[in-house]
Amino acid sequence: MKKSILVLWVTSLITFNGCGAVKGLMTYGTDPSLETIEQVHALPRMNSVGFEWKKIDDRRIHGINIYRSDASKEREGFQRIGTVGNPYATHFVDTHVNADSTYRYSFSTFAYGKESRHSEPIEVRTMPPFSAVSFVKAYRVAPSVVKLLWKPHANTSINSYIVERSVDGSEWKFVSQVQGQLMVEYIDTFVRSGHTYSYRIIAQSYDKIRAYPSEITKITL
Repeated sequence: MKKSILVLWVTSLITFNGCGAVKGLMTYGTDPSLETIEQVHALPRMNSVGFEWKKIDDRRIHGINIYRSDASKEREGFQRIGTVGNPYATHFVDTHVNADSTYRYSFSTFAYGKESRHSEPIEVRTMPPFSAVSFVKAYRVAPSVVKLLWKPHANTSINSYIVERSVDGSEWKFVSQVQGQLMVEYIDTFVRSGHTYSYRIIAQSYDKIRAYPSEITKITL
């Protein structure tokens, strides 16, 4: 009885969560007669790429498959990254991209386990990250206290600053995150004399996009 309940529960879980997952596992044969998406308009941002295409007229079609490859990896082939399961849809957004990176995309339509030939690849480059914080300076304000000051980032999308530190040339480590575009101060009390401390500030936007790191400021205690 318990085994039957478990099997039923697992089946229900797959049914509930499986719309995208099951399609992602599907393999397709090719039907060259299916209409292909020929023209796709891309709108790149820093951490996403939006796509738009014309309405599909072929009534046999059930949806659209989206394929992507990373242009910086020559040996990487196209991988299916998304499926739009509605033939009337004309938009798709890829949110799994990095800023200042180049990708290639190809589209196909599908029906009854068959898909059209793939469209010609289109190359898209995402926008570069925000510029770096333009000024940062470390000051010794007490024997074991360092105060950091920096210039507020000019972009109003920025809402926090990540403080990173390196001790005596070691690797960079997260120290703190300061909230607010205009909050431009951090006080480090975990410092000791006889060491050199390097700091850099990374501005971050509301949607977690990070700017380039600031220039490095150093101080020896």
